[in-house]
Amino acid sequence: MSPAQLKKLQELSQIFSQGKANPKQIQQLSALLAEINRYDEKEPTAENEHVSFIAAPRFG
Repeated sequence: MSPAQLKKLQELSQIFSQGKANPKQIQQLSALLAEINRYDEKEPTAENEHVSFIAAPRFG
């Protein structure tokens, strides 16, 4: 994902989290995610790539 794509994704994410997304922004997000998916498919994946995941704590 390019820095420009990340910035746009963060902007759209904030709008969506506030519940203020309009149809144009929904379309922008859809197009951006498709673009990111195509970009990621072009990147070579390393074999045995180590991925760490730390779950968020659950409260309640």
